[in-house]
Amino acid sequence: MTGYPKLYETLSAALLPDLDLSVDEWSDEFMVIPKSTGSNEYGKYRTSRTPHAREVMRCLSDKHQCKVVVCMVSSQQFKTQVCLNWFGSTVHQSPSNFLWLMPTGQLQKRIAGRIDKTIAAVPVLRDLVAKPNSRDAKNNLDIKEYVGGSLFIATAGSAANLSELPARRVAIDEVDRCQENVDGEGDPIKLAESRQTTFKHNKKSYYYSSPTIDGESRIAELFESGTQRRALAECVHCGHAQELIFENLIMTDDGLAMYPCSECGGMHRESDKTKMFINGLWSNPVNGEDGEIESFTANSMYLPYGWLSWADLLKEHEAAQKQLDAGNDAMMIVFQNTRLARTWKRTIQVIDYNSLLERAEHYQLCLAPDKVLFVTAAVDTQDNRLAVQVVGWGRGLCAWVLDYVEFPGDPANEDVWNTLTEYINAGVKHESGRTLQIVATGIDTGGHRTHAVRHYVREAKIRNPIALFGSTSINAPPLKKGQAVDVIFKGIAKKKILTQYSVGTIDLKHDLMSKLQNDSDKEPSDRMLRFSNELPPEYFSGILSEAYDRKTKRFVPKQGVRNEPLDTLIYNYAILHHPSIRAAKYTAKDWDSMAANNQTVVTPGKISLANWGRA
Repeated sequence: MTGYPKLYETLSAALLPDLDLSVDEWSDEFMVIPKSTGSNEYGKYRTSRTPHAREVMRCLSDKHQCKVVVCMVSSQQFKTQVCLNWFGSTVHQSPSNFLWLMPTGQLQKRIAGRIDKTIAAVPVLRDLVAKPNSRDAKNNLDIKEYVGGSLFIATAGSAANLSELPARRVAIDEVDRCQENVDGEGDPIKLAESRQTTFKHNKKSYYYSSPTIDGESRIAELFESGTQRRALAECVHCGHAQELIFENLIMTDDGLAMYPCSECGGMHRESDKTKMFINGLWSNPVNGEDGEIESFTANSMYLPYGWLSWADLLKEHEAAQKQLDAGNDAMMIVFQNTRLARTWKRTIQVIDYNSLLERAEHYQLCLAPDKVLFVTAAVDTQDNRLAVQVVGWGRGLCAWVLDYVEFPGDPANEDVWNTLTEYINAGVKHESGRTLQIVATGIDTGGHRTHAVRHYVREAKIRNPIALFGSTSINAPPLKKGQAVDVIFKGIAKKKILTQYSVGTIDLKHDLMSKLQNDSDKEPSDRMLRFSNELPPEYFSGILSEAYDRKTKRFVPKQGVRNEPLDTLIYNYAILHHPSIRAAKYTAKDWDSMAANNQTVVTPGKISLANWGRA
């Protein structure tokens, strides 16, 4: 008899009319944020906590006429949770195939786990989606089957992931972090949309991301093609609805961040956020009517009360501004992109050869000026030579080029490596009379002598040799986590595994060009990158040997100009991020200790002042 109640329950459910709730209504009724996801606000989902998400979810609902929803918003906003809500509503109310693309495999794993936890926490979804490791249906990292359709979770980096089954609904996470040209077959957005060909009248797409570089940001392009709606806040004094502009934030003498109303001048505290955002208002569409592409943007000032505060935003901006003033725009780019949801207008190289040559200063090569506190080196391998650049580093990573030299010889032979060993181990004389030991040497494993380079690094005849290779990814970090590789030399496999590091050359080259541009109107003592007038003219042309191409988003070599000076300088910057150094994270206290002790040693994560650099 136990089967009859279940049968009656199933028949009754089948006879009930289909739900027709909008995504926001469904979310408020059924969605649960699992505690296991690590969220500080777990439990029953409430759109009232992030009111601006309501309109976005209404646009994602079947009853809304738009076909595409675009969210160009800051980090920690509602964008991923909205997609989870949309997926849950799909499974429960109008099931069909759902394609969800991630920019990387790591994010794919993360979102797959979050989906599983959400399904387990939401009763109306639990019995509709296949259980993990089910015999009758699929539930794994890539596919989650449910009654009426399947969710396909894929990375945007493989065309094979985009060419299988049709999908009525498509979502792409962090659009600007996806590869623009998938395996040479085209734009991932267009490839994903081709999966919707058979759903012309009821398809829906959701693209969300924080933006990147002006003129290169795909999410910014999509936003501008849509209704361009901006989040608004209501004044608690006069009720005026207005966009919150970061530059209007005021920090009081007692450390309070306040926002003035543009209409009445009334001041708002952080605690007023709930009242200011209660209605989740957005600006009117730019074209005066709803369109096929609904686009939205909101910055971190709209995060709920209790999350990232206005005061913390001001502090982050202050730190980024200090770095920008010093010629490093990396922090400011991140702040503008991920906090303010704005594109960054990157400085395109306008430095010419003559102006760079004129910056050369009267200091002796191979003699470190007094302010140099430690020294690194980098080696570029060619078929018939090694190109070596030595750089000295001072406070705030101010850099002095101390030498650039080439050693002739085929890197497949040991003679040229012996010459390098003798050169590196000799160190660099310091104005104080001491000798600075070169604390780390990055060596390029690219080209035709990969195994010879790996063998040399493995033998460790110099202090802290680091095997490097340039990354082809446009979004690669300065130095990616090392990967273990085998070492084969003269046909013999070595037992010891080598760690090799990928260098994000594109971002580092942008950073270098920003420094050069920023230094152009500064006195020598204030520059972040300094050159000796003893360097050969071809060194300076080598620094400017590549130009940025906006179409390919890569630096393209100039014909007839050798780029080893540029590559070896970039590798010197890259190894500052190596786990044995981490100089990019040095604090003022670290630099003070280093200068006071006149001796430096690197330990994991921090500077230890013992026996690292000076002898």
